Amino acid sequence: MILRVRKRWLILLPLLAVILAATVALKPAETGAVRLPVLMYHHLSEKQSALGPYVVTPAQFRSDLLTLRERGYETVTAAQLIDFVDGRGALPEKPVLITFDDGYESFYAYAYPILQELNEKALLSVIGVYTDQYSNSDDHNVNYAHVTWDEITEMAQSGLVEIGNHTYDLHTLTDRKGCRIKPGESEAAYRAMLTADVQSLQDRLTAVTGKAPDVFTFPYGNVCSQGCEVVEKMGFRVTLGCEEKVNTLTQGDPSCLKKLYRYNRAHGKSSRDFLSPILGE
Repeated sequence: MILRVRKRWLILLPLLAVILAATVALKPAETGAVRLPVLMYHHLSEKQSALGPYVVTPAQFRSDLLTLRERGYETVTAAQLIDFVDGRGALPEKPVLITFDDGYESFYAYAYPILQELNEKALLSVIGVYTDQYSNSDDHNVNYAHVTWDEITEMAQSGLVEIGNHTYDLHTLTDRKGCRIKPGESEAAYRAMLTADVQSLQDRLTAVTGKAPDVFTFPYGNVCSQGCEVVEKMGFRVTLGCEEKVNTLTQGDPSCLKKLYRYNRAHGKSSRDFLSPILGE
Protein backbone atom coordinates (compact mmCIF):
# COMPACT_ATOMS: atom_id res chain seq x y z
CA MET A 1 0.00 0.00 0.00
CA ILE A 2 2.80 2.40 0.94
CA LEU A 3 4.66 1.55 -2.27
CA ARG A 4 1.55 2.32 -4.32
CA VAL A 5 1.18 5.74 -2.68
CA ARG A 6 4.85 6.52 -3.30
CA LYS A 7 4.49 5.53 -6.95
CA ARG A 8 1.49 7.84 -7.33
CA TRP A 9 3.45 10.74 -5.83
CA LEU A 10 6.38 10.03 -8.12
CA ILE A 11 4.03 10.19 -11.11
CA LEU A 12 2.45 13.45 -9.91
CA LEU A 13 5.69 15.22 -9.00
CA PRO A 14 6.62 16.29 -12.56
CA LEU A 15 3.12 17.70 -13.08
CA LEU A 16 3.25 19.60 -9.79
CA ALA A 17 6.65 21.02 -10.73
CA VAL A 18 5.25 22.35 -14.01
CA ILE A 19 2.30 23.96 -12.25
CA LEU A 20 4.57 25.52 -9.62
CA ALA A 21 6.97 26.87 -12.27
CA ALA A 22 4.10 28.40 -14.21
CA THR A 23 2.77 30.04 -11.05
CA VAL A 24 6.17 31.47 -10.14
CA ALA A 25 6.75 32.68 -13.70
CA LEU A 26 3.49 34.65 -13.74
CA LYS A 27 4.47 38.32 -13.86
CA PRO A 28 2.45 41.36 -12.75
CA ALA A 29 2.32 42.54 -16.37
CA GLU A 30 0.31 39.48 -17.38
CA THR A 31 -2.67 40.21 -15.15
CA GLY A 32 -4.26 43.23 -13.53
CA ALA A 33 -2.28 46.45 -13.92
CA VAL A 34 1.10 47.32 -15.39
CA ARG A 35 3.35 50.37 -15.19
CA LEU A 36 4.09 51.90 -18.61
CA PRO A 37 6.57 54.73 -19.24
CA VAL A 38 6.23 56.35 -22.67
CA LEU A 39 9.11 58.32 -24.20
CA MET A 40 8.59 61.09 -26.75
CA TYR A 41 11.17 61.99 -29.40
CA HIS A 42 10.87 64.38 -32.32
CA HIS A 43 13.96 65.00 -34.41
CA LEU A 44 17.47 63.51 -34.55
CA SER A 45 20.49 65.44 -35.78
CA GLU A 46 24.25 65.11 -36.01
CA LYS A 47 24.61 68.90 -35.97
CA GLN A 48 25.53 70.25 -32.54
CA SER A 49 23.94 73.60 -33.37
CA ALA A 50 20.56 71.93 -33.94
CA LEU A 51 20.37 70.13 -30.60
CA GLY A 52 17.85 71.37 -28.06
CA PRO A 53 14.53 70.69 -26.31
CA TYR A 54 13.18 68.57 -29.18
CA VAL A 55 16.36 67.46 -30.95
CA VAL A 56 18.85 64.82 -29.80
CA THR A 57 21.65 62.98 -31.55
CA PRO A 58 21.29 59.49 -33.00
CA ALA A 59 23.92 58.36 -30.49
CA GLN A 60 21.75 59.63 -27.62
CA PHE A 61 18.75 57.73 -28.94
CA ARG A 62 20.79 54.54 -29.30
CA SER A 63 22.17 55.00 -25.78
CA ASP A 64 18.63 55.42 -24.41
CA LEU A 65 17.56 52.12 -25.95
CA LEU A 66 20.60 50.30 -24.61
CA THR A 67 20.08 51.78 -21.14
CA LEU A 68 16.45 50.66 -21.15
CA ARG A 69 17.58 47.19 -22.16
CA GLU A 70 20.15 47.10 -19.35
CA ARG A 71 17.38 47.99 -16.89
CA GLY A 72 15.27 45.08 -18.14
CA TYR A 73 12.80 47.10 -20.21
CA GLU A 74 11.36 45.85 -23.49
CA THR A 75 9.96 48.09 -26.21
CA VAL A 76 6.35 47.32 -27.13
CA THR A 77 3.82 48.38 -29.74
CA ALA A 78 0.49 50.10 -29.27
CA ALA A 79 -1.10 46.93 -30.65
CA GLN A 80 0.37 45.00 -27.71
CA LEU A 81 -1.05 47.56 -25.28
CA ILE A 82 -4.50 47.17 -26.82
CA ASP A 83 -4.30 43.38 -26.65
CA PHE A 84 -3.28 43.55 -23.00
CA VAL A 85 -6.14 45.87 -22.05
CA ASP A 86 -8.60 43.73 -24.02
CA GLY A 87 -7.38 40.58 -22.29
CA ARG A 88 -6.03 39.00 -25.47
CA GLY A 89 -2.32 39.09 -24.66
CA ALA A 90 0.38 39.70 -22.09
CA LEU A 91 3.03 42.38 -21.84
CA PRO A 92 6.65 41.96 -20.80
CA GLU A 93 7.38 42.55 -17.12
CA LYS A 94 8.85 45.98 -17.90
CA PRO A 95 7.27 47.45 -21.05
CA VAL A 96 8.18 50.83 -22.53
CA LEU A 97 6.63 52.62 -25.51
CA ILE A 98 8.95 54.66 -27.75
CA THR A 99 7.22 57.40 -29.75
CA PHE A 100 8.40 59.84 -32.40
CA ASP A 101 6.21 62.78 -33.38
CA ASP A 102 5.92 64.67 -36.69
CA GLY A 103 7.47 62.14 -39.06
CA TYR A 104 10.82 63.76 -39.79
CA GLU A 105 13.14 62.27 -42.39
CA SER A 106 15.69 61.94 -39.60
CA PHE A 107 13.62 59.09 -38.20
CA TYR A 108 14.09 57.11 -41.41
CA ALA A 109 17.75 58.12 -41.75
CA TYR A 110 18.86 57.59 -38.14
CA ALA A 111 16.27 56.02 -35.82
CA TYR A 112 15.02 53.29 -38.16
CA PRO A 113 18.50 51.78 -38.74
CA ILE A 114 19.11 51.81 -34.97
CA LEU A 115 15.80 50.01 -34.38
CA GLN A 116 16.82 47.43 -36.98
CA GLU A 117 20.26 47.00 -35.44
CA LEU A 118 18.90 46.49 -31.93
CA ASN A 119 15.62 44.82 -32.93
CA GLU A 120 13.57 47.39 -31.02
CA LYS A 121 10.14 48.90 -31.73
CA ALA A 122 8.82 52.45 -32.03
CA LEU A 123 5.72 54.40 -33.01
CA LEU A 124 6.03 57.15 -35.64
CA SER A 125 3.18 59.67 -35.84
CA VAL A 126 3.14 61.47 -39.20
CA ILE A 127 1.63 64.72 -40.47
CA GLY A 128 -0.06 64.05 -43.79
CA VAL A 129 0.51 67.38 -45.51
CA TYR A 130 4.27 67.19 -45.00
CA THR A 131 4.45 63.59 -46.16
CA ASP A 132 2.60 64.65 -49.32
CA GLN A 133 4.96 67.58 -49.80
CA TYR A 134 8.19 65.60 -49.51
CA SER A 135 6.85 62.58 -51.39
CA ASN A 136 6.52 64.92 -54.37
CA SER A 137 9.93 66.52 -53.94
CA ASP A 138 13.54 65.58 -54.57
CA ASP A 139 14.50 67.44 -51.41
CA HIS A 140 15.15 64.86 -48.68
CA ASN A 141 17.44 66.91 -46.48
CA VAL A 142 17.72 65.05 -43.20
CA ASN A 143 17.84 68.33 -41.29
CA TYR A 144 14.23 69.31 -42.05
CA ALA A 145 12.49 67.02 -44.56
CA HIS A 146 9.71 64.58 -43.64
CA VAL A 147 9.29 60.90 -44.48
CA THR A 148 7.71 59.88 -47.78
CA TRP A 149 4.86 57.47 -48.42
CA ASP A 150 7.33 54.90 -49.76
CA GLU A 151 9.42 55.15 -46.59
CA ILE A 152 6.31 54.80 -44.44
CA THR A 153 5.33 51.66 -46.36
CA GLU A 154 8.79 50.16 -45.95
CA MET A 155 8.97 50.85 -42.23
CA ALA A 156 5.44 49.62 -41.52
CA GLN A 157 6.22 46.35 -43.27
CA SER A 158 9.33 45.84 -41.12
CA GLY A 159 7.28 45.00 -38.04
CA LEU A 160 9.43 47.38 -35.99
CA VAL A 161 7.63 50.66 -36.73
CA GLU A 162 3.98 51.41 -36.07
CA ILE A 163 2.44 54.42 -37.78
CA GLY A 164 0.21 56.88 -35.93
CA ASN A 165 -2.10 59.64 -37.15
CA HIS A 166 -0.91 63.16 -36.25
CA THR A 167 -3.57 64.95 -38.36
CA TYR A 168 -3.33 65.78 -42.04
CA ASP A 169 -2.88 69.55 -41.71
CA LEU A 170 -3.60 70.68 -38.16
CA HIS A 171 -0.10 70.70 -36.73
CA THR A 172 0.07 74.47 -36.33
CA LEU A 173 0.02 76.95 -33.47
CA THR A 174 -2.61 79.29 -34.86
CA ASP A 175 -5.73 80.43 -33.02
CA ARG A 176 -6.81 76.78 -33.09
CA LYS A 177 -3.64 75.64 -31.26
CA GLY A 178 -3.26 72.26 -32.92
CA CYS A 179 -6.56 70.48 -33.32
CA ARG A 180 -8.41 72.19 -30.49
CA ILE A 181 -11.77 73.88 -31.02
CA LYS A 182 -11.44 77.63 -31.64
CA PRO A 183 -13.14 80.20 -29.41
CA GLY A 184 -16.58 80.90 -30.84
CA GLU A 185 -16.47 77.97 -33.28
CA SER A 186 -19.65 75.90 -33.41
CA GLU A 187 -19.24 72.34 -32.21
CA ALA A 188 -20.90 70.98 -35.35
CA ALA A 189 -18.46 72.82 -37.62
CA TYR A 190 -15.51 71.80 -35.48
CA ARG A 191 -16.44 68.13 -35.42
CA ALA A 192 -16.95 68.09 -39.19
CA MET A 193 -13.59 69.82 -39.78
CA LEU A 194 -11.61 67.55 -37.48
CA THR A 195 -13.26 64.39 -38.78
CA ALA A 196 -12.52 65.32 -42.38
CA ASP A 197 -8.88 66.21 -41.68
CA VAL A 198 -8.07 63.12 -39.63
CA GLN A 199 -10.00 60.76 -41.89
CA SER A 200 -8.16 61.96 -44.99
CA LEU A 201 -4.84 60.91 -43.43
CA GLN A 202 -6.36 57.76 -41.97
CA ASP A 203 -7.54 56.64 -45.40
CA ARG A 204 -4.13 57.25 -46.97
CA LEU A 205 -2.23 55.47 -44.20
CA THR A 206 -4.60 52.52 -44.45
CA ALA A 207 -4.00 52.36 -48.20
CA VAL A 208 -0.19 52.45 -48.00
CA THR A 209 0.32 50.26 -44.92
CA GLY A 210 -2.64 47.89 -45.21
CA LYS A 211 -3.78 48.74 -41.69
CA ALA A 212 -5.78 51.58 -40.20
CA PRO A 213 -3.73 53.23 -37.43
CA ASP A 214 -5.03 52.68 -33.90
CA VAL A 215 -3.12 55.67 -32.51
CA PHE A 216 -3.97 59.36 -32.70
CA THR A 217 -1.38 61.84 -31.47
CA PHE A 218 -2.69 65.26 -30.45
CA PRO A 219 -0.55 68.04 -32.01
CA TYR A 220 1.47 69.76 -29.27
CA GLY A 221 -0.50 67.71 -26.76
CA ASN A 222 -3.31 70.26 -27.01
CA VAL A 223 -6.53 68.48 -26.09
CA CYS A 224 -10.16 69.51 -25.84
CA SER A 225 -13.16 67.40 -24.85
CA GLN A 226 -14.80 67.77 -28.25
CA GLY A 227 -11.65 66.60 -30.03
CA CYS A 228 -11.36 63.60 -27.73
CA GLU A 229 -14.94 62.64 -28.54
CA VAL A 230 -14.31 62.92 -32.29
CA VAL A 231 -11.20 60.72 -32.37
CA GLU A 232 -12.78 58.15 -30.07
CA LYS A 233 -15.86 58.00 -32.29
CA MET A 234 -13.54 57.49 -35.27
CA GLY A 235 -12.24 54.32 -33.63
CA PHE A 236 -8.81 55.29 -32.32
CA ARG A 237 -7.99 53.04 -29.38
CA VAL A 238 -4.87 54.89 -28.19
CA THR A 239 -4.36 58.65 -27.96
CA LEU A 240 -1.16 60.42 -26.96
CA GLY A 241 -0.76 63.63 -25.00
CA CYS A 242 2.34 65.40 -23.67
CA GLU A 243 1.89 65.50 -19.90
CA GLU A 244 4.85 63.90 -18.16
CA LYS A 245 3.84 61.04 -15.88
CA VAL A 246 4.09 57.26 -15.87
CA ASN A 247 0.97 55.45 -17.08
CA THR A 248 -0.84 52.57 -15.44
CA LEU A 249 -2.59 50.17 -17.80
CA THR A 250 -5.42 48.06 -16.43
CA GLN A 251 -6.99 45.07 -18.10
CA GLY A 252 -10.63 45.65 -18.96
CA ASP A 253 -10.33 49.46 -18.83
CA PRO A 254 -10.06 50.95 -22.36
CA SER A 255 -9.96 54.47 -20.92
CA CYS A 256 -6.42 53.88 -19.62
CA LEU A 257 -5.19 54.07 -23.23
CA LYS A 258 -6.50 57.61 -23.70
CA LYS A 259 -4.19 60.65 -23.52
CA LEU A 260 -1.19 58.56 -22.50
CA TYR A 261 1.41 60.53 -20.59
CA ARG A 262 4.82 60.89 -22.25
CA TYR A 263 8.26 62.13 -21.27
CA ASN A 264 9.87 64.46 -23.80
CA ARG A 265 13.47 63.60 -24.61
CA ALA A 266 15.52 66.78 -24.75
CA HIS A 267 19.23 67.18 -25.37
CA GLY A 268 21.52 67.89 -22.42
CA LYS A 269 21.18 64.83 -20.18
CA SER A 270 22.84 61.45 -20.29
CA SER A 271 20.63 58.41 -20.79
CA ARG A 272 21.01 57.51 -17.12
CA ASP A 273 20.09 61.00 -15.89
CA PHE A 274 17.10 61.20 -18.23
CA LEU A 275 15.74 57.73 -17.60
CA SER A 276 16.44 57.05 -13.92
CA PRO A 277 13.67 59.32 -12.52
CA ILE A 278 11.20 57.94 -15.07
CA LEU A 279 12.03 54.33 -14.29
CA GLY A 280 11.93 54.97 -10.56
CA GLU A 281 15.59 54.18 -10.00
